[in-house]
Amino acid sequence: MSGAGVKVPQLYALQLERLIARGLPAARIVQLLRAGSEEELAALVDPEVKWERLLTYARDNLETVEAAVQGGYAFPFITIGGIMSLLDIKFGKREGTDYRFPGDRIEGLRLNGAEADLLRSMLPAYWEMSRTGANLPEDQAELSIALREPPEPAAG
Repeated sequence: MSGAGVKVPQLYALQLERLIARGLPAARIVQLLRAGSEEELAALVDPEVKWERLLTYARDNLETVEAAVQGGYAFPFITIGGIMSLLDIKFGKREGTDYRFPGDRIEGLRLNGAEADLLRSMLPAYWEMSRTGANLPEDQAELSIALREPPEPAAG
């Protein structure tokens, strides 16, 4: 699934990722969201997650949600904590094991090329992803993710 033209807010996108990560086919996810059963989502995916908000969002934005599930999506806004949650849910990457988090950026994150491209397509442009690792196989990337520095104001 690749990032695409539809944008889904962080809260709902991360809940959608939980459904996708469970390995459910896109058609089944859409069916579950249309049916609107919190109990069924809790039983199938995660009983700790409050599914009511996602179901309400899906009911009010069905075309967007269907497009996101079937063809991917991007975040219009995401926090560093949201990125860390996304890395865990979508790629199985955890702080301390798979990357470092010194408080304002993610460092030493290793993804394969397709995963790195997918992540880049999902994140808003204000997050800068840069390759930091050398001597890695061609299909591997070590990445740093940080807020993009604002441009210097023009002298005036």
